[in-house]
Amino acid sequence: MSEAWKRIDLDGGGLQAANRRLASQLRSRRVAYLLWLGFALGAHRFYLRNPAGGIACCLASLATLVLVLNVGWAGVGVGAAVALFAWALADLWWIDRRVTRLNKALRIETYLGAGLGAPSGYRGRFVDGEDAQDAAAPRATGFAEQERLLADIARRKRSPH
Repeated sequence: MSEAWKRIDLDGGGLQAANRRLASQLRSRRVAYLLWLGFALGAHRFYLRNPAGGIACCLASLATLVLVLNVGWAGVGVGAAVALFAWALADLWWIDRRVTRLNKALRIETYLGAGLGAPSGYRGRFVDGEDAQDAAAPRATGFAEQERLLADIARRKRSPH
């Protein structure tokens, strides 16, 4: 979507507004992988709407740092660092799956979720009933009715009067 289209205000409803809203919510794999480089901060988890995982990354990184710096617990600290590194590598595989699932859920929510509904005062495309503003206003003709009218016109042209 071009930048010009992103700046147009289409929040009144319809497919354009839904597409615009979705484009701003979708998550990028590239951004998630770049944020993964700061694994210790859990930024990639927060970006992918997994705050519990982001907090867990922060706490695990802090605990590992404390254990590594504590001279008496150096062996435990190295083990914790290895476990943290293994978790970081597992997150590389997790990111792709998470982006796919999250973007799918966002699409479903946007396109199939409860919408804003019809604008106030909307009565459909046909004028009917007592509450119509102009009872004399013609309604749109259906396909079968149009076919009958065309057949009548063709018959009148063929028959001499």
